[in-house]
Amino acid sequence: MPEQADRRRTDTRRRVRAIALKMFTEQGYELTSLTQVAKQAGVTRQAVLHHFANKEELLTSSYEELLPALDAVIESARAHPPSAATRMRAVEEFDTLVRGEHGASLVCAQVNEHALRGLAAARTLQQRLGDLTRALATGEGPEGMMRGRLALSAVVMAAARGRELGGRQAERHAAALTVARSLIAPETGS
Repeated sequence: MPEQADRRRTDTRRRVRAIALKMFTEQGYELTSLTQVAKQAGVTRQAVLHHFANKEELLTSSYEELLPALDAVIESARAHPPSAATRMRAVEEFDTLVRGEHGASLVCAQVNEHALRGLAAARTLQQRLGDLTRALATGEGPEGMMRGRLALSAVVMAAARGRELGGRQAERHAAALTVARSLIAPETGS
């Protein structure tokens, strides 16, 4: 019986977090309350507070699950010699994160970047994305960094801006990888 109760608690925690991330993305972190999240999840506000002390802790928990996966992408990129192939492999691994269970966290972070600036967990995530950007940079200086950051943004945009971009999700992600390739691994050089 205790195992079933633990599973129920874990399921509730995951469901609340998933609903909160969706709401933070759709209506904004600042405009979403824990009461709204609880109502959408079909639980009481106290049930949400049982799992998360506040909204910041709820968001932080999703970033804490994302960071090890993001660190693996960064380390993989750093472990290989800088090249167009290494950069594209890293972007493809990042795309896998965005398409998978961590996508909602990454989309929420991009959509709410300004609102989350003061949160420690968001700063940590931005630092890691900065590390990945540096691994993707095509050279020294602002242009190389911009190319790396835009490649990552294109991948997140494919997930975040479906209605605006049109097409099916698979088409948007393929387009994002094409755009990323043109930015960080053009055919005319590496």
